[in-house]
Amino acid sequence: MGLRLSDTLIMKPVLAVVFLCTYSCFSLPVDLESRLRTLEETVKKHGRENLYLKGAVSLLQNDNHRLSKSLDELAGGQYEHSRVGNRRLLHQDIPIDGIGFYAYMSTDEPDPRGHHTLVYDEVQTNLGNGYNKNTGVFTAPRDGLYSFTWSTRVACRAPHSTDLIINQRILGSTYAYCNFNTVTGHVVATVSQGDVVFVRTHISNPGQGPITSNEYGRTTFSGFLIE
Repeated sequence: MGLRLSDTLIMKPVLAVVFLCTYSCFSLPVDLESRLRTLEETVKKHGRENLYLKGAVSLLQNDNHRLSKSLDELAGGQYEHSRVGNRRLLHQDIPIDGIGFYAYMSTDEPDPRGHHTLVYDEVQTNLGNGYNKNTGVFTAPRDGLYSFTWSTRVACRAPHSTDLIINQRILGSTYAYCNFNTVTGHVVATVSQGDVVFVRTHISNPGQGPITSNEYGRTTFSGFLIE
């Protein structure tokens, strides 16, 4: 069947439309793919930047931790320096150049009897080195007014009388027995350089049994220069 002229005129616009549609349909995906590639590159770039920022933040956190630790150490050092400095100032303000001693018996004196010098062998303080732990005798390093204290502990069955002696002179006495099994004597006396001071049991009233000294009660001897 042949085409008329009118049919030919109608087909030409139709073919043009089909041609344009075909071109447009194939060109649209190409543009979309280009956009997708651009978007992917942008995402990758942002991902790399994000990793870089994470690394930078981690480095800053480490630096901050080290800085905080250094500040803490610096503050601690300043406190210790201040504490030591204060202690030195105290030592400078209060010079330790006096005379004083304190000692106690480390064990019991089993059976001292009469006229026996007591030896306090455990020395806690001996400023001026006037006290001798081997003999129990304090030798005055210089003239002055001194204070002396001695405490004696006995078992209930063993009373003892003790005297504080300066050279050969008795300046104080105590008596310890069952109801008062720990007694303390105190003497303040003027002492000359080289004088000896010690404690001994009474010459005419010898004790009975041990003089005791342990963690429950010490037998002690102490003294210091007043002025």
